[in-house]
Amino acid sequence: MRLPAADSARNQLRIGLSERMDSVQVEVLAPAGLGGTTLERDTAGLGAARVEGESRDAHWILRARNAFPKGEAVTLRFSYHGKGDTAFLYYIGPEVAFASGWGDSWYPDISGSSKATGDLTIQLPMGWKAIAGNPPVGDVQPSAAGTFRFVQHLPTYFTFAAGPYAVVTHAGNVPVSAWLLKPRDKIDAYLSGVEKMLNVLTQEFGPYVFGALSLVEVPRPIAQAAGFNAFSPASFLVLNHRTFDVPDVKYSHQWLGHELGHQWFPHAVIWDKPGFLYMEEALAEYGGLRIVEALDGPDAARRSRTTGYEYDPIYSASSYFRLIAAGVDEPLATMGAGINQRNLAYNKGSLFFDMLGREIGRENMQKALHELTHGKRLATTTWPRFLEIVRVAAGRNVDWFFEQWLNRAGAPDFRLTWTQRGDSVSGTITQPEPYYRAHLTVELRGQGAEGRKLSRVVEIVGASATFSVAPGFHVIDVVLDPMYQVLRWTPDFHAMVDSLRAAAPRKP
Repeated sequence: MRLPAADSARNQLRIGLSERMDSVQVEVLAPAGLGGTTLERDTAGLGAARVEGESRDAHWILRARNAFPKGEAVTLRFSYHGKGDTAFLYYIGPEVAFASGWGDSWYPDISGSSKATGDLTIQLPMGWKAIAGNPPVGDVQPSAAGTFRFVQHLPTYFTFAAGPYAVVTHAGNVPVSAWLLKPRDKIDAYLSGVEKMLNVLTQEFGPYVFGALSLVEVPRPIAQAAGFNAFSPASFLVLNHRTFDVPDVKYSHQWLGHELGHQWFPHAVIWDKPGFLYMEEALAEYGGLRIVEALDGPDAARRSRTTGYEYDPIYSASSYFRLIAAGVDEPLATMGAGINQRNLAYNKGSLFFDMLGREIGRENMQKALHELTHGKRLATTTWPRFLEIVRVAAGRNVDWFFEQWLNRAGAPDFRLTWTQRGDSVSGTITQPEPYYRAHLTVELRGQGAEGRKLSRVVEIVGASATFSVAPGFHVIDVVLDPMYQVLRWTPDFHAMVDSLRAAAPRKP
């Protein structure tokens, strides 16, 4: 490991390494003249887990008799023994092997981040294949029989998967491959469906930057023990085996669409931290929503927004209001790290981007996201840069939208009343403070299942807004926001939250 020169002399280096690693030895190859070094396990013990269920690092202190001088790079050689049992995104066993620096620190971390460049060489059992990414992230080079070498040119987390895989490839604008542990009869149709999903995301987010995409199978019990159903390194996805067993890829449009979205966020571009934690998760989930709408239609998208995509109904407005019932809601702009915050990003965060796209127009939203990702590969941007890109794409100031949806907890509670007199239907939309600004569709419905319908968009800014329409038919109902395009309270969500709160155990 080569560390860049520091601006000041250092008497010691603090090394983070998974608690599963032992027999650690470190040799200083450069600079010379340190007068000897010692290596000690940090008696403070393990570091704190970043998120519940994620691994913690043990820390080692490398001390030099003479300080590591400023202005000189440091080169270290490590050796250690690692257990193969399961950790977060880590398993080395007879069925498969995988490891990611985003989860378990299976290689040393000194800078506080496991992102790095360099070479990775893996010795493989006979009949095994390994994957660690696709060009232009790095170059895969066979070194010798039974070995695999990967050169990572851009800084990211070293990740690999290996196993006795058979590889099936679907040719297209982006070649898509399945790395399978057993044959699947419908794999060609499955990969064709994945290509369609990728095409939707390319239209939404911009060109796919990694040349090819691979979907790698892992037995589900092993995946669950390692803390995932799927995870998405740059240029490939590691997926539990049931992903490939569905009768049609449509059953995975939302879930797999989210994982595909990570190829853009965070692997094309990530927001600088601190601030807006987990918003890459929100954008990836938004990508899943867009796939559902493009490939399954607007009614499926409405169901996804309200109660969840029926084949995997995990994230939705309903899930967000359950977080409110649990008392863990907070503004997206200031939320910290944790499983509740991550779920807020999945639910409210994804709907924030969906509403933004509708507010500024889908084409303008695509233009903004294309500008954000253009020419980016494992790059970092800032939230102010994103805001400026949206303003330019929209052609107007939409700061009010960001303020109300990012800097507030909760959601608006719109109420509709209406009357019909003669040929005219009049209505009023009201809301309590704090007031939200929104464009709300009202749908006037006539008699019977095949009754006539008429829609109007009403803008509300303050406490109330009124409308008057001459529909030309007798109206039996007026429905507010029938496609649930704005995250908001409904009578059903009020009833659900009240029920959950009433059933919750009282705090002592």
